[in-house]
Amino acid sequence: MNLRTLLVSACISLLFLGSLATAAAQYQGWDITAERKAEKSPLASSPDVVAKGKALFGANCAKCHGPDGKGDGPDSDHAADLTDEYRTDINPEGVLFYKVWKGHAIQLRNRIDDMPAFEGVLTRDEVWAIVEYLKVLRTPRR
Repeated sequence: MNLRTLLVSACISLLFLGSLATAAAQYQGWDITAERKAEKSPLASSPDVVAKGKALFGANCAKCHGPDGKGDGPDSDHAADLTDEYRTDINPEGVLFYKVWKGHAIQLRNRIDDMPAFEGVLTRDEVWAIVEYLKVLRTPRR
């Protein structure tokens, strides 16, 4: 094996390991089974469902994630940008549902990353309506 081939192989390996580390960090503190990750919304996406999801998002999520889901809400300096293209790929609708439903709190360096659980606060269909709204927020505008 020549030096160039070795370097290319090393770079590919590092990229692969980096993507695994990033994916692992994304799910740090989240116990989301493969079945839950693959879960699909039981609600048919419609203007009424999306409007309900938008209203619920505004009342329950925007204070941290911001009105457009950009992570710039007044009550948080570290909330996730829910519209980020990278997050779209690693947070399918089942993951979004579970994260909203179960929430979590985990110590990260000098702060606690706290996502409140909405189980018992919202119904399952209300959380799924929020997921339907988030899917609209994620759609690239042309």
